[in-house]
Order: sequence, then structure tokens, then C-alpha cells
Amino acid sequence: MHHPQNAADIVVIGGGPAGMAAAIAAARELQKSGQKGRVLLLEQGPRVGKKLLSTGNGRCNLTNRSISAKNYHSSGAVAAGRLAQRFDARYIENFFASLGLICRTESEGRVYPYCGQASAVLDALRLELDRLGVECRTGCRVSGLQTKRGGFFVTTSEPPLFCRRLIVAAGGRAAPSSGSDGSLFPLLKKLGHSCTPLFPALGPVKTDPNLTRPLKGLRCVGQVSFIAGKRAVRRESGEIQFGDQGLSGICLFQLSRLAGEFITQKTAGGAPCPQAAVSLDLAPEYTSMQLTAVLQRQARIRGALPCGELFTGFLAKRIGQTLCKLAGLPLTRPCQQLAEGDIVRLAGLVKDWRFPITGVCSFDNAQVTAGGLPAAEFCFETLASRRVPHLYAAGEVLDVDGDCGGYNLHWAWISGLLAGQSAAQSLFSHQTSKEERYDSRV
Repeated sequence: MHHPQNAADIVVIGGGPAGMAAAIAAARELQKSGQKGRVLLLEQGPRVGKKLLSTGNGRCNLTNRSISAKNYHSSGAVAAGRLAQRFDARYIENFFASLGLICRTESEGRVYPYCGQASAVLDALRLELDRLGVECRTGCRVSGLQTKRGGFFVTTSEPPLFCRRLIVAAGGRAAPSSGSDGSLFPLLKKLGHSCTPLFPALGPVKTDPNLTRPLKGLRCVGQVSFIAGKRAVRRESGEIQFGDQGLSGICLFQLSRLAGEFITQKTAGGAPCPQAAVSLDLAPEYTSMQLTAVLQRQARIRGALPCGELFTGFLAKRIGQTLCKLAGLPLTRPCQQLAEGDIVRLAGLVKDWRFPITGVCSFDNAQVTAGGLPAAEFCFETLASRRVPHLYAAGEVLDVDGDCGGYNLHWAWISGLLAGQSAAQSLFSHQTSKEERYDSRV
């Protein structure tokens, strides 16, 4: 089949993980069918896969061996969870094995490239794109989308393109320096799609800086809870980091999606939430009664020493002193003079230290975007649009976001592979009509 320079069978917008996976799957499917189809990948940044290089602290947490719907959120959570179980970690490992990339499984079921380098993942993807003859155009910003009989006009800085199938994998708004700035959403709205509110996820949680600034730079291990009203909605454990403006650490990142939902919509998990806070439990191994006994023993041991030393040997000194101040205790008061009520109050703070949620990080500091194209507007068997014929979507552009631990990359891979394969199969599932042939007037 003759392909004019400004025409392609399939155009993929977005050179991130989902876009590269979609282009590979589409090209493989076309090759498998014996058709000489043309797949074109458009990336507005200077190179493909820039964001991929920073994932997993540069090690690229590809997927996770334990995946279910509970690891995903937003309107597409259930559908994404089903797909993730259908196309599980083994499926992704086999895909990368076909690219010559070897993987290994580490703690908590996290799967990484064996060499521990995200650059190896990107190299494997780029080599396969080259082998399949996928043309990658970088520095190519899409400024317009228009439906055309049998396909689409795609307006870029270069002459307009015509494509028979269009796959949108341009990401959300998180980490805009990597190339995903949300600029495609207005164009998709013009085609007939809607968009749920966008907000940052997997990032630090902001609180009253007066509470965290004195502890800036400190880290401790504990349990964190998202408190919606008077109810704990979600709990996570791990390292807690105190910052200038709020709280950080992976366990806080896991709660940040709820914090973003609260800030933007005054809901938590879809339920009304007029007020929200993060609760720290710095001694999750102890019950309140057991901790009270421990602190009473500490008070006896410290004796005439000031109560600022009560937590020495148990918690970081600055944290212990801060808790004493919050309990209204002068740091100079001798430990042996602490009343039973003082000890109980201190134990209560250690088990339930509240920080009101005042905001979340910016998109610049978020790992993913919550919100996007609603799941109801797409068929999750193929990821084809229910509103716009011949349009497919994959990755973060859809209203699906996951937890830390490889779940977001897993979604990018499987949604990209499914969208690419489905788009290619649709080209040859029935005899091409006159409407779907290339328009030489483009």
C-alpha cells in the first residue's frame, strides 16, 4: 500500500511508556497480519521516554507481582484492575523478554530490570521501535485534531497528517518538564470527550508549616492514616519525612491522592469530606496502654532529667521535644514530676499526631496525574473511544491512577499494548471501505 508522506495507518501521540508500548504493539500486529502498515509516533519533547528515566529513582519499577483493583483509583479503577489481573506482571516480563530485557523481582513484589537501570528499559524499547520501522518524530507538538471520514487530521508544526487510527498516550499534567503538560485535553474535548478534574498524585502532602518546619530534615518510621472527618479512610506504613511545607515519604505519597481529591473536590474516596488530616502513629507496634507503661518506665529511668529527655532512646530528640511542647509541658520539668495525665497525653500524641491537610504538591513535583478521560467513554476491552470512531487512548491520559510500587507503569504498559494491538486489528477486521482510504488531498 502506498503511504503519502503526510499520511499513516496509525498515529500515536505521546512518546512515554504507554505511547512506545502502543506503537510497538501496533507495528507488531500489522507485521503479523502481513500488511505493510505505517506507524508514526509523535513526541513534543526532544526525545522519547524522558519521564521513564526518572522512575523508580532511576531504576524503573516496571510492574508489581501483586496487582488488583485496590491499587487503582478514579473512574477507571475497577476496569483497570481487571485488565491488570488479566495482563499481569508475568505478561509484562514476557513482553520485555521479547525485547531482550531481563527482569528481577525485589521486595514487596516490585519488578525491576536486572541491571537496575531505567536507561536499559528505554534502550530496549527504542531498539524495538527501530526494528519494526516505527517512525518517531520528536519536537512535534500537536496543536489540532479533526475527525475526517475514515480517520483524523492531526495538525502539528509540520504539514498536517492524516491517519486512519489515532492513539492518544500523551500523559496527564504531572512532571511537565518531561513532556506531559495536559495540552491535549482541550483538543480531545473538541472531538467530543469530557475530562474529570485533574490534580497531582503521588507527592508530598502540605500541612501547617509551623508544625513541620522545626522538624525539617528528620525521618522516622511509623504508620500514617488519612482521616476524613472522624474516620480513617486509608492507612500506610513506612518512612515519614518532615519537610519545610509538609510531610513526605512513600507512605505519604500513597495518601496524597486522597489529599488531592479533598483539596479539589472536598471528597475522599467519592464521599463528602468537609475536613481532613493526616495522623501519624510513631509507635504502631504498641497499643496506647502498652505505650503509656513504656513512657512511665522512661520517666522513672530519666528521674530528675528534664522531660525534654523523656523520649531519648525511643524517638528522635527533636520529635520528642516537639511532642512535649504540644502536650503543654515545659521542657525543663523533671521527668519524675510528670503526672499520670501528662504521660497519657504524650502517649496519645505518639499514637495519633494530627496534621491538617492544607494542600498537595504542584504538578511539577507529582509522579502522576489523577483524573483524565472518563472510563465510561472508552471500551476497556479494546480501549477504543465510545464517542469518537477510530480513536484509542492509553496510559495517564485516561482517568486511572495507581499506587506507588510499579502500578502506574504497569497500567501504561498494558493499556498501551492493548490500544496498539486493538487499533491495528481494527484496520483489517473488515474490508477497508472507500471512506477509510487515504485522502490524497491532505
